[in-house]
Amino acid sequence: MRIDISFKHLESSTILDNIIEKNISRIERHTKIFKPNDVVHVSFHMEKNPHKDDYFCWINMYLPFRVFKAQSRDKTPSIAINNCFAALLKQLDKARHKLEDRSRKNRLSYRLAGNELEE
Repeated sequence: MRIDISFKHLESSTILDNIIEKNISRIERHTKIFKPNDVVHVSFHMEKNPHKDDYFCWINMYLPFRVFKAQSRDKTPSIAINNCFAALLKQLDKARHKLEDRSRKNRLSYRLAGNELEE
């Protein structure tokens, strides 16, 4: 998995790094359902409004078959990061369920055609 992290008008700190690392490890667990040779690229960007105490966070996750995007805005950077990653994980779960349903239907139609699956 390739990960790009960038900040604008904001310095990286150990607290933010720990929050980002924790959330990226959660994403890595959710991407194990895809093929091991699939290239996964995560682009994370955090920006602070220079005139106000607003933090913007957005993540783009590039998979071979789809691009997931999530955005968040909040007064504190940790909440913005966690909300953004939560939105991305929700999209990943939805895609995983669609893939599982599709494979389940394919197995069922294969069995209905009179063939047996090898397990």
